[in-house]
Amino acid sequence: MALMMIFELDDATTDDYDAVNEAMGIDENNLPQGMISHAVGPLDEGGLLIVDLWESEDDLNRFFTEQAGPAMEKVGVSPPKQPQVHQVHNHIPQGSGLHPNVIILVESEGFGADNYDAVTGQLDAYAGDGSDHPAVTHIAALRDDGSMVLVDIWDSPEAANEFLEQQVGPAAASAGADVSKMDVRSVPVHNRFSTAG
Repeated sequence: MALMMIFELDDATTDDYDAVNEAMGIDENNLPQGMISHAVGPLDEGGLLIVDLWESEDDLNRFFTEQAGPAMEKVGVSPPKQPQVHQVHNHIPQGSGLHPNVIILVESEGFGADNYDAVTGQLDAYAGDGSDHPAVTHIAALRDDGSMVLVDIWDSPEAANEFLEQQVGPAAASAGADVSKMDVRSVPVHNRFSTAG
């Protein structure tokens, strides 16, 4: 089963990130083995948010050991804090969104897989292969404590908010799901790779 990895590099800049990628020789035509997607953006408080989707934990560990770690050391970038690694519950590799401009990270408390399934089961955006979902991509992953973490790539924060307010909110109310304890963060995309295009 695929894994989503989220981590923050507190002191890194987009220039540092670009230098690390150059040292690894990674670009949209040369992705590490097992990487399904990757997105990075600068945080308002400084540092970077990085979200990856990997085919397996072995692929992820090999990448950090053989490529990312040595490249970060070479460039002088401090290694990340312990990354969050979660099992993927649902993945829409390509929705109807066209421009990967913003990462929307939604972390929840008390909103688990049953809640997610009850809410998304009411929405046409999640039907079939998800190609009608208004985001560019969507990943829902399950934490060890049973709560969900969602990462979408959107054209704009406004498009994400409109979808959340007009569709997800009413569906959550209908399903009796408590979405009041969701923390939503918006991070501009600096770089993105995806095997979906």
